[in-house]
Amino acid sequence: MNQVQVIASGSVAVDNIPALRAEVAESVVRAYGAERRYAEALCNVLPAEWYRVEHNDSSDNAKPVHAEKKALYDVLKAAKHSNPSTIWARIRKYAQEHIEGTPETTEGESTGNARHTKSVDLRLIEELSALWKFLGRQESLSDKQAQCKTHIASGLIAMGVDLTAIK
Repeated sequence: MNQVQVIASGSVAVDNIPALRAEVAESVVRAYGAERRYAEALCNVLPAEWYRVEHNDSSDNAKPVHAEKKALYDVLKAAKHSNPSTIWARIRKYAQEHIEGTPETTEGESTGNARHTKSVDLRLIEELSALWKFLGRQESLSDKQAQCKTHIASGLIAMGVDLTAIK
């Protein structure tokens, strides 16, 4: 790394700006790679679809995710990081991309600021799975709710999902 030359007034010398700019770019690349590697490693040790665990999820599958999140936050806070939640959000996004692939853009959209859309199959599976999990956590269901859960199960099976794999 380059030494920052300070002039008498305490400001950074202008001739160091390009070197400092390059240092910023290098740190971004290092952080990006480190976050991706960490996300991919977590996919090997945490429960399937761990990146979908929300902060208020109290299921058994969520416990190791919350423990890892806390451990990361502790390290980031010790390093005086101003917003650990943004790092965690990126890591979850990288893990999802690692498992599901990078979202494709719809026809006519640019790749720069494109709004990504999910395939119909993926959206059905995600949303029906979320409902299935939610209903499975309920202590009791009315007859209507139980019937709805049966239909959700039928929908998931029609999409080729093994209900025993949903946790």
